[in-house]
Parts: sequence; C-alpha cells; structure tokens
Amino acid sequence: MNTFLKNITPDSLSGIIFALEGVKRSLVILNGPTGCKFYNAATSDSQVIRQREFDPLNFPPVWYFGQPRVPCTYLDNADYVYGSEEKLTEVLEYMRDNVSFDVVAIVNSPGASLIGDDIRGIAESVLGKGKPLVTLETPGFSSDVCHGHETACLELLKQVPPKTGQSVIPKTVNILGLSLFQKNYMGDVLEIKRLMELCGIEVNCFLCGSGSMDEVSKIPSAALNVVIHPEYGMQTADYLERTYGTPYYVCPGPPIGYKATEKMMLDLCNALGCNSAAFLEDSERKRARSYVFVSRVNSFTGMPKAVPYSIEGTCSELYAYIGFLTGYFGMVPVCASVLSEQSSVFHDKLVEMLGNLGFPHALERDILDTKADLVFGSGNTIAALKLKGMRFSGIETSLPTIGYYNVVPKTYLGTNGALLLTELVLNGLMY
Repeated sequence: MNTFLKNITPDSLSGIIFALEGVKRSLVILNGPTGCKFYNAATSDSQVIRQREFDPLNFPPVWYFGQPRVPCTYLDNADYVYGSEEKLTEVLEYMRDNVSFDVVAIVNSPGASLIGDDIRGIAESVLGKGKPLVTLETPGFSSDVCHGHETACLELLKQVPPKTGQSVIPKTVNILGLSLFQKNYMGDVLEIKRLMELCGIEVNCFLCGSGSMDEVSKIPSAALNVVIHPEYGMQTADYLERTYGTPYYVCPGPPIGYKATEKMMLDLCNALGCNSAAFLEDSERKRARSYVFVSRVNSFTGMPKAVPYSIEGTCSELYAYIGFLTGYFGMVPVCASVLSEQSSVFHDKLVEMLGNLGFPHALERDILDTKADLVFGSGNTIAALKLKGMRFSGIETSLPTIGYYNVVPKTYLGTNGALLLTELVLNGLMY
C-alpha cells in the first residue's frame, strides 16, 4: 500500500480560501496555525501578484508573516484550550485600522472549528454590524478543493446576499466555476470576456473568479449563469436558480478546443438571442492557422496522430482535454488520472467517452507508471516522472507549476487556448 501522496492536491480549506481570495478587494483571514497559511497564501499570491518586489518586510511578521495575502491568527496550544478571541480581536483591529477592503472573510482552520468561538460575534464587535462579513466555521478538511470552492461561493451569497428586486438585463451572464487554483486563472478570465464580447454578451460577474463585491450584488440581474468548470460551480448555479430564478448553462466540460468552444458559444447565443457571426469568423481563422502547422508537421513526421499521452485533472477537465487531444489531433490517451474524485460529476460521461474511443482502461492506469510521449499535468507530476528517468515532453495544465513565469496571460480555454495547446503539442513532439 502506498503511504504517500502522489499528487499535491489541496483540500476544502484551500478551496475556500482560493474562492474568497478570488473576490476583488477581499480580506481573507485564516483563524488557525501558520502551518495552514503558507501554502494557501503563496498559491494565491503567485496567481495574482500583490507586490512588485519580493520583500517580506513590507508585510508585518505578525499576522502576515512576510506574505502579502491571507493574514493568520497563528493559534497555538493555549488558544485551543482558552479560545482564539484575543488573537482574532487583535488581527481584526489591525486590519480595520490599516487595510482597505470591501469584504472580510474569516475562515476557521479545521482545529479552530472545534474550539467553539463565536467568530461572527467577535468580528462584529470590532468591525461593527452591517459590514460585509463572511465567516466559515467548518472548512470540511476531508473534502476536496472543488467542494471548498462551492462552499465559499454559497456562503458568500447567503451571508452577503445580493440586492433583491433587480430587473433582468438581457444578454448578460454570470460566470461560475473559475478558481484561483486553476493554472491559467487570469488568462481564462480574459479569454471568456473576449469570446462573450464577440457575440455581444456582457459578463455581469465572475463569481469568486475576479468579480468585485459590487458585481456580486448584481448577480440576480443576469439573464443566465454559465458554469465553466462543473465541479466548481453546479451547486452554486442550482442555488441561484432556486433563489433568484436564474436559469443556468453547464458547459460540457470546460471549453477546450474548437468544437467544445463553438458548442458553448452557439448554445449561449441561441439561449440569449445573440449573433454568433463574429465568433464563428474568429474560430475559423484560428482553425485555419492551426491546420497549417498540424498539416506540415504531419506531412514529414506522421505526428501528432497516434501519439500516446497521459493526462490528469478533474473528470470534466479530462473529458474536455481528451475530446480535443484525441478528437482533433488523433492522439491516444493511455492514462487519464482523476483528481478531486469526490467531485466527479462528469465521471459517467468520461467513462462513456473513453469507451466509445476504444480506451476504457485509461482510467485504471497510474500516471507515474505509464509511458507516454506527452504528459499533461501539474509540475509536481511532470517532475516526478522526470526523476524516474522517463523520456517525454511535459505540458503543465494544473498547479503546482515547476516555476515558469507567465508574463503574457495564457489560457487553454476558447479559440486562443486551442492555438496555444496546438503550439505546445507540436513543439513538445519535435523537441
């Protein structure tokens, strides 16, 4: 039996923090020990850089501990016996007097959730009642990052509810299911905005995915909620439909590749009564450019057709990536490794697709023991395979990364994402 983690995958606590950090001008305070802080703060800051230079002296050794995000109450043994009120009060007073924010979110670590402190009451005594405040008592330590993200989204909507009685604005959408933990987070936001603008669709709010509190307050005015990553947004979409009557559209996996992107945009245009002509022209141009390069490489190497590849991700991500990599390039998925299995809402669809493609055993193989020419996964998985001496080209599709700086925002979503994946596949095979 293996007694170690093969993938560095965050839990529900991280999912909660990343979701709340995804709200503009939010202040996310972790009520817990420093060991629960450092990974989450570092990941958040790597996705949305807050300071131009790395200088831990810019942020105090108490609360921030040199990191520009996720201040922490650094609970110790005595606090678990006598309570965290004193430290939580101190950090809230400091933040109230020194930090500008639109909403405060206090997240109890799993251990702190057992103490029984009234963290909302403590916060209101310092900040005053009526201030935008979200408190989460039980992060669900045994649940996965997707569950945590949805928990945070739902609590934000319930504890700081949007304005009621809003009129629906035609041709507007809310985007659900984007998280700081998704590798190309900022590039994904930009690409989705671009695609929507081509069709005359306005994005009302990216919920916990770069949206502001003002945008969150206007969520009921959207004509449609669009779930980009089902594992990160279906519960939220269902809640918004039950509460505000807003219908929702679930993407058949994230819009990865031309076919998936075209289906999503045509479905949205049909639902909202929008013109898809500009988008289809954009997609045709991108398809034509891809074809030139794929055809040229294929003419003198035979690749990428029949090239074996391994890939890891959530079930909906695997469904989308395999649909493009196999459907468009003709490559062979020898291993499909599922992450966040608890939130596998697309599991049956993934199994059905692999069966139809003739590769039903891909889900049964271990990505670290499977030989492939291309590996799509986290930097951790790619590094582990390199250390085993395997020869392949690695393409990072999830966090953690090996450390490449993405100065230009990148995305694997939409038509621009299809171009980038084509570039990475062809270069990965040639070099």
